[in-house]
Amino acid sequence: MKITGFFSYSFLVRLGKFLGNILYIFPCFGRLCYQNVHAAFPEKSKEEAKDIARKSLQSLALTCLEFLWIRSNEDEWVKMLDLTDADEVAKMGLACLPEGKGAIFVTPHLGNWEISGKLLAQVYKFPMATVARTSRNPYLDKLISGGRSSSGNVEIIYAKGGAKGMKSALNKGKTLGILIDQNVKLRHGGIFVNMFGLPIPVSRAPAVLGRTQNRFFAVGASFRQENGTFKVYLKTLPKPAKDYESDEELIQALTDISEELIRMAPEQYLWMYKRFQYIPEGTPQEAVQRFPSYAKRPNKHFYTNNPLVLGRRKKED
Repeated sequence: MKITGFFSYSFLVRLGKFLGNILYIFPCFGRLCYQNVHAAFPEKSKEEAKDIARKSLQSLALTCLEFLWIRSNEDEWVKMLDLTDADEVAKMGLACLPEGKGAIFVTPHLGNWEISGKLLAQVYKFPMATVARTSRNPYLDKLISGGRSSSGNVEIIYAKGGAKGMKSALNKGKTLGILIDQNVKLRHGGIFVNMFGLPIPVSRAPAVLGRTQNRFFAVGASFRQENGTFKVYLKTLPKPAKDYESDEELIQALTDISEELIRMAPEQYLWMYKRFQYIPEGTPQEAVQRFPSYAKRPNKHFYTNNPLVLGRRKKED
């Protein structure tokens, strides 16, 4: 981290491309990314999909390097932000805070998602709480959590058992930052929504925490530009949270905006994980054929841990 801090940003970009190209050589990375891109964009040629997959790994490598670089260049990265398409929405969110209603900002793994969280806390001065998964490596966990809370007004809430912490943070008037595009089993509070025309399981937590309270929602991303800046986008829901008739409808709306942002720069999206892993019951055959080879039908434990329900399903089978 200390060594990376001495690099110029232009060198960081070149290094990210080099490391991403190395990752692409390994099938466990390159092939996985290609399969996901092909599933999301079946209309693209094989060469186009491969190019997006390779650039996606370059973007991932650069995101990791930027995370380290920013820690030593706190003043520099702020100057690199283009907030033209984010300023108005951010101010709308700030206006909600005096009412005692914490806002909810979500982002996909797109562009540099770490910057998206930091700018809310460091640039716009939101009192933030962000959800993070615990790393198995305690030193890595400390590094990641320290980087996210380095601006001084960010509370880290760990995902395991974090529902109570998220609710508490919002009730204190804090703004909650959530990475929305992670696989969440239905027995852990997930729901299926459509993304790129395929069903994916995501957390219903944002809707549970914000729909009935009519909290302010926004979806954002920080894209890298050719001139070395980050173009930041923040988009609001088409209607107030309270007007959505169900949690599923609200989460689908958030996912639709996420997909809209990803389509703007698919090469900067994180395709290196099994996004289309589960094929739910009742999926049309034409959609099933689009799923990557790693996709599977989820077992009963995906849906519930309840032994009565599992026993009833087994009997029905």
